[in-house]
Amino acid sequence: MNISRTISRIFFYYRRYTDNRAYWRIANCAVITLALSTPLFAANTVVRMEIAYGTNQGTIDIELYDDQAPKTVANFLRYAGRGDYSTNGFFHRSVPGFVLQGGGYTYVDFYGQPYYIHIPEDPPVQNEFSPSRSNVRGTIAMAKLSGNPDSATSEWFFNLADNSANLDAQNGGFTVFGRVLDPGMNVVDAIANLPVWNASGTNPAFTNIPLVNYDPNAGIGMQPSNLVMVTAIPNISSALSPLGTLSIFTADRDMTFSSVLTPDEATTASWLAAFNPPSHKTVHFNDGITTFTMTGVMGPTSRIVTLLYGATPRPTHYYAYGSTADNTSAHWYDFSFDGETGAEIMDNKILLHFVDGQRGDNDLTVNNSITHTGAPALVTDVATGSSNSAGCSIAATPSQIKGNGDWILISMFLSFVTLVRGRARGGRI
Repeated sequence: MNISRTISRIFFYYRRYTDNRAYWRIANCAVITLALSTPLFAANTVVRMEIAYGTNQGTIDIELYDDQAPKTVANFLRYAGRGDYSTNGFFHRSVPGFVLQGGGYTYVDFYGQPYYIHIPEDPPVQNEFSPSRSNVRGTIAMAKLSGNPDSATSEWFFNLADNSANLDAQNGGFTVFGRVLDPGMNVVDAIANLPVWNASGTNPAFTNIPLVNYDPNAGIGMQPSNLVMVTAIPNISSALSPLGTLSIFTADRDMTFSSVLTPDEATTASWLAAFNPPSHKTVHFNDGITTFTMTGVMGPTSRIVTLLYGATPRPTHYYAYGSTADNTSAHWYDFSFDGETGAEIMDNKILLHFVDGQRGDNDLTVNNSITHTGAPALVTDVATGSSNSAGCSIAATPSQIKGNGDWILISMFLSFVTLVRGRARGGRI
């Protein structure tokens, strides 16, 4: 609920049903003090996983604990934003009444033969376990190596039961970083009720893998059609900045990113040349310029895209490039939040507020689609007496977003090395 609306309702009902003016003045001061001292409410990120198992399909919505486990959430979103989980990713471990595990493995088809490999791993994330976020049923937590509390990388698991007595006390505790929203646990439970097989001959980690319509006597072994697949995480995407850092974009759970990309060198140069920096200021677009399109049923209300930016130092402004109601030619303009549309810059993220057809939507048309071009920027003063004039800069040519084709090629190249590495190491939970 909008905070200003909530405060207004408090004022209205208290004034309506309270005759004592002294109490009214006290309540008035208290609410105003609360409003002024409380930052604007920012809802937690919700990830939508689309799942396929045999002919069945389902959706699992997961609310992430952005503020309670920020490093773990950012780690999870990096993998999700790159498409690591949803590019032939699958659930590889099911222990009924305990956990359902995924985020570790994918497969590549090599001349008709599937090869099952581990997702390339980022550096481990620091353990953020807290007793206030216990491993109870319906939560999602990070898997890790035994005896190493800070070894979590890509793998995660859903708690199928209250595992707090066990997992909270082991290995420094297992970091819970989100929870499944109703009715998503129906899908989780349906997967957990599938037959479990020992496919350790294919990969040592597949001792308890859930499979659909698998016939061990067919003589062809486990096939991709038998797997429980994460087919899409449509409201998360990413783009690489000129500095090589990854910017993650998350939209409302019922929205879909149909494209996220950075412009080529020539386009970037022409757009930067058209930028008119503020007087005596230098503007650094070190997170690059990004264009994205998201679709879904918009309605008249605001939709939010959260940008987790990768560049440092922290940006001070956000500029958009496109048409506005008062200037239909493409141009740069300050996209600061005006109460309805625009950018709110926070500690480690930027909240981009959109209304279909309004400021920030390049086509200015109500069509259940928003296309936006913009960039966070660090605006600095030109030093007094400096020979440098005002201007804008970008560190390098923006790189194109890593697509599925790139991911498949990289995976094929690394497949045999990864398989050997997977056989040499222990499993995670």
